[in-house]
Amino acid sequence: MNAQPKALRASIALLLTVSLAACGGGSGGDVAPLPAGPVPSGGGSSPPPPSVESVSFINDSVEANRFLVRAAWGGSQTDIDALINTEAETWVAAEIQKPATLTLPDILAAPRASNGQAEFNTLTYQYWDHIVTADDELRQRMAFALSQIFVHSDITNQSRQFRRAYYQDILIRNAFGNYRDLIEEITYSPAMAIWLTYWQNQKGDDRTGRMPDENYAREILQLFSIGVVELNMDGSPKLDGQGRQIEIYDNEDIVGLAKVFTGLTGKGDSFFRPDDDYDYNPLVMYEGFHSPLEKTFLGTTIPAGTPGDESIGLALDAIFEHPNVAPFIARQLIQRFTASSPSPDYVERVATAFETGTFIAPNGTQFGSTGRGDLAATIAAVLLDESVYAPDSTAPGLSQRGKIREPILRFMHWVNAFDVQNIDAASEVRLRSTIDPVTGLGQHPFRSPSVFNFYRPGYIAPGTLSGEAGLTTPELQIVNDSSAIGYFNFMTDFAFDRGFENQDPIRTYLADYSDELLLVDDLPALVDHLDMLLTSGRMPDEEIASIINVLEALPINTSTPEREETDRLQIVQTAVSLVLNSPSYTVAW
Repeated sequence: MNAQPKALRASIALLLTVSLAACGGGSGGDVAPLPAGPVPSGGGSSPPPPSVESVSFINDSVEANRFLVRAAWGGSQTDIDALINTEAETWVAAEIQKPATLTLPDILAAPRASNGQAEFNTLTYQYWDHIVTADDELRQRMAFALSQIFVHSDITNQSRQFRRAYYQDILIRNAFGNYRDLIEEITYSPAMAIWLTYWQNQKGDDRTGRMPDENYAREILQLFSIGVVELNMDGSPKLDGQGRQIEIYDNEDIVGLAKVFTGLTGKGDSFFRPDDDYDYNPLVMYEGFHSPLEKTFLGTTIPAGTPGDESIGLALDAIFEHPNVAPFIARQLIQRFTASSPSPDYVERVATAFETGTFIAPNGTQFGSTGRGDLAATIAAVLLDESVYAPDSTAPGLSQRGKIREPILRFMHWVNAFDVQNIDAASEVRLRSTIDPVTGLGQHPFRSPSVFNFYRPGYIAPGTLSGEAGLTTPELQIVNDSSAIGYFNFMTDFAFDRGFENQDPIRTYLADYSDELLLVDDLPALVDHLDMLLTSGRMPDEEIASIINVLEALPINTSTPEREETDRLQIVQTAVSLVLNSPSYTVAW
């Protein structure tokens, strides 16, 4: 124990190498900053991907690990070995075919509190356990990515857990479906209606001055579909004759669209008295509260007197058909999986898959069956793009390679890499809320502080090399002195099995370090092994040397077998903690 503070101090130093560089303000405001980089002319066909031999064929452990970090939650050595000498397309195709693992059935079956809802925090615990144990990893990862585009947060109200579980399942079920179906189910979900205040939104009243709520009308355009300026297929802004960006809509469009989302409430006997189970059923339309007026927006006019559900359908069709949807969604999905600052060519290829509803993988496998907006084709294009598999030394736009890994992805990688057992989040105090600035992970699923997510897709970190290069690094927006230390404390406590279990002596989230313990007598081999397992072999020599120096200072007391076992385990735990908190672990390639 007396050597442990040295390890902790060294780990803090390594972590702050990255975190302090990311501090210092950011791009605020209500409109997401636009993608950085050169502005191509736009138009024309999608450029061909770079020519690379044996693309997407997984040759070794490093390639297998890189793929699992991009496409899933990372993997154990067993998972990595299973992928060697296979094609990535085969894994993606198999994952898409797996049945969806849903969350609502389990929470409906859970014990209930006196108000008829699930007991407090049941869904939080269930979600952590769910994403660890669910077999359909790519679907769950895709649903998590979608939750950061179509943001719903229960940060201010965690009592209606059935409501959020129903919303989670919309994302899970539609993860490989069609964007048009997804956006409709989201629109009719009680969770989104209450979150963005169109729940029981009533038609305007000239006598009282009441106007339809405009919140959802604004956010469905700005954040969920098309953004605020016209885009080329590569995600860059279109420019007018004076070189200015072209705004898509103005406040009159928002006023017109707001009339569409009136008359919706939970199913029940009346508009203001929904049934007890409204939380997990689609909203219903009450025509008497829906605006009968003409509705004009985005160049579309819905005639006066059009029924409510029909009006919503026509409005969603108009939004879906907008040419911005493909690059707007494509770029953000790339950011959530493979590249924080994707190249325009990469965005265009993925946007083309969304637009055509089809993606042909390098080995000829075809993805997509639902037409334009097919999300299976889109995510296959993200994960199987040939540029992702290009050798680092020859990859075009090398500075645009790589993704800053958000805290949840890093925690989940640790869980999978070491085959963590005794999964029971309800017994882990730290998993109740992982946003605490001192001891928290720094991010909690479905608890974004606002509809703008934890970070903005166009964020450029000031005072950093990536910022000087004009690269977007959304994930760095939540990195500062406080969150860096909180992440360090959180990950180190789990690595050292210093959890705060509710039910001592029950121990949960236990890592299996048996392979690592075999390498304690060869510290360079131990660190090389962790380098491959956690960073895909990307740690520079000086980082490896720093970690080895810390480990060499840790004694092994052989006075008793028990003491020796404890000290050897502490060396492994220290090594794991140092890598988990290293700059190299923060970035995935």
